Amino acid sequence: MPALGPLVLAAAIPLLFLHRNYQPGIDVGSVHVDLADIAVLAVVVTAAASIRRPRLRDWASWLALAALVPVGVLWGAAHFSAYPLGTHLTTTAKWLEYMLLAPAVWAIARRQRDLLPAAVVLVAWDVVAGVVALLQFVGLVGDLDGTPAGRRKPSFVGVHDYAVLSGASLVVALVVLVRGERSPRERAFALTAGIAGGIGMVIGGAFDSLLGIVLATGGIVLAAHVRDRRRLATLGAILAAVAAGIFLVRSSAVADGLKFLGAKEGSGGASTHIQSYRQRALLAYIGGREFLAHPLLGVGWQGSADPYAFRPYLADARAKFDQPAEAFPSQRNRWGVQNAYVQTLADLGVLGLPVFLAALLAPLVLAWRRGRGDARVAGIALLLLVLGAWNGYGLVAGIPLGALTWLAVGVAVAAASFAREPA
Repeated sequence: MPALGPLVLAAAIPLLFLHRNYQPGIDVGSVHVDLADIAVLAVVVTAAASIRRPRLRDWASWLALAALVPVGVLWGAAHFSAYPLGTHLTTTAKWLEYMLLAPAVWAIARRQRDLLPAAVVLVAWDVVAGVVALLQFVGLVGDLDGTPAGRRKPSFVGVHDYAVLSGASLVVALVVLVRGERSPRERAFALTAGIAGGIGMVIGGAFDSLLGIVLATGGIVLAAHVRDRRRLATLGAILAAVAAGIFLVRSSAVADGLKFLGAKEGSGGASTHIQSYRQRALLAYIGGREFLAHPLLGVGWQGSADPYAFRPYLADARAKFDQPAEAFPSQRNRWGVQNAYVQTLADLGVLGLPVFLAALLAPLVLAWRRGRGDARVAGIALLLLVLGAWNGYGLVAGIPLGALTWLAVGVAVAAASFAREPA
């Protein structure tokens, strides 16, 4: 029977992958606490009961990011009079809270089998999300986005977060596929994970998660030393099917993107309708300008979405990008940069991007060098998945992608610790 820690971790998964609008919560002063926060707290408290001595060098990159974020808050408050310190202290607390999932997973997962309950629940939750998404897709159930049937759908997670949840489910399936199932039950589990993951990625329709699953699949092939041509062909076919489905669901966005790049004639009504990739480009442009103006330590943690930071560059952005007024950031529409890598530079300066990347890549290298078993391959693949997915999201605290990021870091470091402990 599994110990308490793995069961608590597994029980937290549904709450970590549930849109905040569907979670009840309470306000404690200016801080809003929802069920996901309680789930994180339960995992961390349970992990704290497991006495393990960490190797600090294994956590150096994680610690660097955890230290840089508060420094960014202090910098923002000290150098920008309009910096909303109270608001960003709250987002800092939530960001650091989710970061604690990484060492918590490491502390809980003493053996590879300790991760199995969480993997099973993750796949089961993706199946439930898939049923809801399919009902939304055919128009039988409404959704938060209010989009017509036949468009990308968020299930009860959010379109980007649903896509990355399904990507994680697909990773589970691919790990079993390249290793080979050990029983009919495991084969059925992997098949379920693969179907739910593939369908969810298509309905979520996020190209950043498609990039992530391509990277993840490459990581699986290299980490598992896949040489069998049939398995390589199967992996290629799965990726092709998922990519084709996403391109079909996002055909209008693809057409707009080609027009934006000049590869296709027309504007697609750019001046009257927000177009996903035009808007992302203009927001990245503003974030880049914020960084160039404040390269040392940026505009402060989460400051890139505040008027004091983006207003100086709005006129230039409007001159360069053909989009309606609501596509540009404003006091009402705090769009943010919507790309984690650009935002780390804008918010935290020249150190932001390398520190953020190191927090994700150092555990990947650690798992590659010292890890073993399915956890090694899965940890590497999940980190590559989130590296792709962060291209489509800003550094929003308390979102499912954030949870998956730090769970993946924990899995990767745990996989490296398995090699030093008896099986």
